[in-house]
Amino acid sequence: MAELLFFDSEHEYHVGEEIYPSVSEIIRFLSREEYDSVNQYNLDNAAERGKLVHKATESIDKYGSVEAETGIAGYVRAYVQFLKDHNVQWEHIEHPMYHATRKYAGTLDREGIVDGKRTLLDIKTNGVIKKALVKAQLNGYEDMRQSNGYPASDQLICLQLMANGKYRLYPCEKDMTEFDACYVLHAALKKKQEEGEFYDRTD
Repeated sequence: MAELLFFDSEHEYHVGEEIYPSVSEIIRFLSREEYDSVNQYNLDNAAERGKLVHKATESIDKYGSVEAETGIAGYVRAYVQFLKDHNVQWEHIEHPMYHATRKYAGTLDREGIVDGKRTLLDIKTNGVIKKALVKAQLNGYEDMRQSNGYPASDQLICLQLMANGKYRLYPCEKDMTEFDACYVLHAALKKKQEEGEFYDRTD
């Protein structure tokens, strides 16, 4: 398989000469539906917080400690509590990969064994979890995993970390319906853009 290069600043996945869309880009149709009423300032703040929390939890898993900023301390405590409450053995942490056939890419937050079950887990810091959105995202990741020869996950889970130091787990059904629908829309719009018939504004 061709080498995958991920450029964090542009959030772009390069495979050979091509730029592959991310799972998040493909499911943007659901994101717009769910977050259309939220103002951009709040969305930007939530995105920045999410990046900081992801980096902090990655440091905990890789190095055993982190110096967390005051603003995200509660979320970090929530993650530490999750690790205390469950028997966790991560095999992949913030692991980028791509689907060679369907030509999309993404970064798995966590993959490994949780309480004896092979688990694909996504970390969220949103105040409200949009279940259809995380279901589509996790199923897109799972399809990508299996296309790379990884064993099927026993469970797909969204881990919601909260500012008060608590967490919630949201199991997701294995069902490609939402992701596949977004994938078809993405492919159709891309084709129209290439033909100069349509411009998809994403900002």
